[in-house]
Amino acid sequence: MINWQELKASLQKIILTFDLKKLKTSLSWKSIGIIFSCTLLILTAVYVKRQELRNLIAPPSPQTINENLIEKIQATDQIFFHQLSQLSIPDDCISLKQFQKKDGLIEWNYNITTVTLPPEINFDQVKNALNRGVKFFEIEGLKWHFVQDKDNCLNINVRIQGFKTHQLTFCYASPVPEQQILLEDTYRVSIVIDDLGENYKIFKKLLAMHTPFTFSILPFQTHSIRIANEAYEKGREIILHLPLEPKDSFNNSINHGTLLTSMRKDQLLAQLERNINAVPHISGVSSHMGSKFTEDKAKMEILLKAIKEKGLYFLDSRTTKKTVGYALAKKMGIKTAQRDLFIDNDKDPLSIEEQLKSILPLVKNIGGNTIAIGHPYPPTINALEKTIPILEERGIKIVPLSQMVH
Repeated sequence: MINWQELKASLQKIILTFDLKKLKTSLSWKSIGIIFSCTLLILTAVYVKRQELRNLIAPPSPQTINENLIEKIQATDQIFFHQLSQLSIPDDCISLKQFQKKDGLIEWNYNITTVTLPPEINFDQVKNALNRGVKFFEIEGLKWHFVQDKDNCLNINVRIQGFKTHQLTFCYASPVPEQQILLEDTYRVSIVIDDLGENYKIFKKLLAMHTPFTFSILPFQTHSIRIANEAYEKGREIILHLPLEPKDSFNNSINHGTLLTSMRKDQLLAQLERNINAVPHISGVSSHMGSKFTEDKAKMEILLKAIKEKGLYFLDSRTTKKTVGYALAKKMGIKTAQRDLFIDNDKDPLSIEEQLKSILPLVKNIGGNTIAIGHPYPPTINALEKTIPILEERGIKIVPLSQMVH
């Protein structure tokens, strides 16, 4: 940056050295040289100032931001692993996973590092070591914060230039007491897989997991009956995923068999009967979409009365905060439950895993029973395969939905 005060003072000093009388009579070569130097200095200062203004007006390109971000991520990785080696943490206690992230035109690797700490190293030692490394190298734009969770693990979330780039988790490999296992085994979770009926391969992967998922099947889909029959043969629970009218019908595809608020009672009951007959072996009914229908008390009374007469239970998927489904079903004496968690509203694999891991604190907070809903997406299947064994190790029991309705 140009110090304009110093430049002004220098010019004034140069000008005061002139002998103005001599300058009028004859310009010496020395005087000409001084004038030329001053002019050159001023032009240089003006050019530099223009360049500075141009850099302010024209921000760096996405490519430049991307390159800088990648360099800083790599430098941060080196700091972390150097400091971990200083703590004498063995390599086999460190697990690193990388996931590709994208924000507009900016792409980077999101690093998740899990460290199993030896008992002789405490969290304060970890914090001090990492703080020393970061302060020494001074990576611009790097921010982080420490969080100690209920499982007594130290989590460190890192952002560089505003982008989330690293997650570090430090835990101890302490055995779980037998008494605690018996206590936590009372926690029960139902995982309902919605929107089944088209993707038969995904269904077969779910079936192969030998987990008692509850299969929620849409009527009139290509493989609805086939999936229902095979799930029944394997002892899985099946419910009808009943299409109900959404508020924004222009932006949401309306499934065949959808119940509409504009239907008369006889039309509604006739269509409900066709939907029920389209999916064999059902134990209950859940709402598909239905943000408009489930707010209509009169229509829901007609629907729930018919469900009760058929000996079916009702799961309110709660696609709107104003739903009357669950409260009305309880009032009418129908076995019912409501959804606590959607695990894959965000289809990002990391987000799905985080949602599944949040089941443990959630089930503890809401009384020991939780109902989670997922969908037949490949990232959801992968996350379930990875996370369910972890939940089961921590005392979570996956149960059919019929064990959760009251």
